[in-house]
Formats: sequence, structure tokens, C-alpha cells
Amino acid sequence: MTRCSQHSRPACDHARQSAIFAAKSTMIKALSILLIGVAAAIIGGCANNPAGGTTAESPAAQRDYELLSGTWQLTRGVVNGKAVSASVARNTILITDRNKFRFPKASSVGTHSAGHFAVNPNTTPKQVDSIADGGPNAGQVSRGIYEIPDATHQRACWGPPGGPRPTEFKSSPGSGRILQYWKKIGPVPSR
Repeated sequence: MTRCSQHSRPACDHARQSAIFAAKSTMIKALSILLIGVAAAIIGGCANNPAGGTTAESPAAQRDYELLSGTWQLTRGVVNGKAVSASVARNTILITDRNKFRFPKASSVGTHSAGHFAVNPNTTPKQVDSIADGGPNAGQVSRGIYEIPDATHQRACWGPPGGPRPTEFKSSPGSGRILQYWKKIGPVPSR
């Protein structure tokens, strides 16, 4: 970085502010895509299960809903092949309560804040469908896959809203996919 002279300080300050604004804008866009992907992935499973079908009522589905219920922090994310910054991950909190999800206001910058989802644990990999209750993708299904390796960790990979379901936990450049790793940090908080 070059040093600013007395005469060019305003131009240097402007360039510095422009760079900071561009970085924040990119982070907000990535977070928005990430959150939309989460919602979409969770909802995507719903589209593959007929209403009242046995998959949603199976003991395996009930077990997964119980395991997924709680407060989760994003530990790692990849959006369309690009890693999410540690600060964005640290500030991304997801609350799931059975088949509903929401993002606290502090972590839902630029995206919808709530929706519902359905799981299908009887496939390999397990499938999840997510539908946002509001925002630009309201009502659109996002299809995804998920894994719960233990009671405090989960990972998911989402296709873009209205797009195909991923078949592997991978987000390559140009794929439109969102890959997320979550850690449970607490129970479902009371409202």
C-alpha cells in the first residue's frame, strides 16, 4: 500500500473507503446467498415428500428433527466456490425448531429471516428441502443434502433456489451451491 501525501490524502481516504465498502458489499452478498441457500436446502426436502407421506413421519425423520433443533453457529461456509470469511461465519447463527428455521436479526443481513423445511433421511445422502417464508425467494424450494455426524455438528449443501439438488458436499465456482458446516451452540431459545 502506498503512503498518502498531504495533497492526496482526500483521494487516498476516498480510495480506502471505497475498498472497505466493496469488501462489505461482497460479504453481505455472500451472506445473503448463504442464508438463502440454507433456507432453500432445508425446504428442498419438502418438495420430494408428498404431503402426509410416511417419510416425514418416520422414526428416522423424527430423530433428525430432534437432532437439528437448536441454536447453530456456522463454522465454515463456501458459496459458489468461494470461502465465507471467518467473521461472517462467526456472526451467522441459525435457530431450528423441528421443521422451522429462523436467523436472529443480527445474522440475517440482506436476506429473509425465517422459513420451514422437510427432511428425508431415507436416502443417501440424506435430503432436505427448504422454503423461505418471505423475501425475494418466498415460496421457492431450495433442494439440498445434509449429514449429522454427531449431536453437535451438521453439514449441508444446497443448490440454488428452484435449481437441482446437489449429489455431493461440494461448492465449485459457477455451481451456485452453498456448502455449510454448523456447530450446535445451544438449545432452541424461548421467544
